[in-house]
Amino acid sequence: MKGIDQMEKKLFDIEVEFKENSDETGSFKAIFSRFDVIDKHGDVTKRSAFSDGEKVKISAWGHDWGALPVGKGVIRHDEEKAWVEGKFFLDTVVGREHYLTVKNLGELQQWSYGFQVEESEDGTVDNKKVRILKKMRVYEVSPVFIGAGNDTQTLAIKSEGEKPEPEVEQEVKTESETVEEIGNESGVDPADVKFLLDIIALEAKNE
Repeated sequence: MKGIDQMEKKLFDIEVEFKENSDETGSFKAIFSRFDVIDKHGDVTKRSAFSDGEKVKISAWGHDWGALPVGKGVIRHDEEKAWVEGKFFLDTVVGREHYLTVKNLGELQQWSYGFQVEESEDGTVDNKKVRILKKMRVYEVSPVFIGAGNDTQTLAIKSEGEKPEPEVEQEVKTESETVEEIGNESGVDPADVKFLLDIIALEAKNE
């Protein structure tokens, strides 16, 4: 196994949606990898790369290993994607600050995860030379300023003072589909957005 000094970091974008889906305040769920597609780093990740149930730390902003962890999580995956189910440490100053920052940044928040490649090979996908990641050990995930990923998102985060509700299965949208439904990102009802646009169009017509 390679030394820890050879750990790599892979960045990914998110779109934040706050939803009452857990009985634990500060908990969250975020997709961080999609399988069998070329990501912005030129890698293709296989489903076998992740171990379902593997525990990870939620590191301080920007992979700051010199600071205390701000939470913990567990990796889950299905046939198409991998995600982390985590919880911020709201009983610590740094954990609470990170939770509030992620919550307030909303769709601006981006993430990264630190990992070590245990098995990979060179290959060609869509006529492009790629590195195929077949087995990795993920050490931590971390909020960062800039990310680069394919169709990843935070599925849910539990706010303080909210009452838990049954989790509702939601469709994961591609980037283009998300742009068309900005109202869902901001928490605004799409019907209200359409009504506002109709008013603006009517006013412009009458001018």
